Amino acid sequence: MRIGQGIDVHAFGPGDHVVLGGVHVPHDRGLVAHSDGDVVIHALCDAVLGALALGDIGIHFPPSDARWKGVSSRHFLLHCATLMIDRGYALANADVTIVCERPKIAPHVEAMRRNLATDLGCGIGDVSVKATTSEKLGFTGRGEGIAAFAVVLLQRSRAPTTVAADDPALRELVTRVELDPQS
Repeated sequence: MRIGQGIDVHAFGPGDHVVLGGVHVPHDRGLVAHSDGDVVIHALCDAVLGALALGDIGIHFPPSDARWKGVSSRHFLLHCATLMIDRGYALANADVTIVCERPKIAPHVEAMRRNLATDLGCGIGDVSVKATTSEKLGFTGRGEGIAAFAVVLLQRSRAPTTVAADDPALRELVTRVELDPQS
């Protein structure tokens, strides 16, 4: 078994929604980021990559690379899931905490859990997403940005994997996620 943890933060900026766990959440501001700024997925990617001892999301998808400008972070999570599977691991569970005063997260939690479970190839019961405020303290409390923390437990797969980066089903999922702005 392997444990990994990840943290991500982004500042609020112009916009009318934020993307969290692949869900477009209406808000009076957006997030300043190179990709879609999905702090939930960025923290989760770092947790998976950390558990695999493969660095962090910035190594795999550097913000200096124009290819990742505006890309759905679900693409990043699919990449991390592929690395996990290729190395003979499966997600035992993931636990994500979002820290912000606004927007309200609770109405969107189940959709986030579904997206994350789909992309990680596990059951929805293996993914927890919850939110808290920082009681008006710090940058999240002042409404300047949003943060997410993730912890994952990976376990060795019981059977050898048959999914590879060139698997047609995985490619279709990556294409769907990249082409569907609501994903």
